[in-house]
Amino acid sequence: MFKQWLADHFPDRADRVMARVRDMRGGKDNDARFGVRMKGEGVWADLLQSRLKMAMQRHGLSARHPPLDLTRFKRPEQSHQPSLF
Repeated sequence: MFKQWLADHFPDRADRVMARVRDMRGGKDNDARFGVRMKGEGVWADLLQSRLKMAMQRHGLSARHPPLDLTRFKRPEQSHQPSLF
């Protein structure tokens, strides 16, 4: 699905992007191994991780403690549905 979207929207860059994906996936378009499929490996993956970390620091974001605005939370109105317990 991603390859088709990439080819449709960025045909001039599709081959280059897919080459980078394959570089991070051991030569394949995808790696279905659990715990690995959402992360790349190698030089390009390390570069992207480094850039993301710097951008998060620059904008005051933390991967472990994302900002959470509890002032916008409202308790739901009492329902007339009886409790199961």
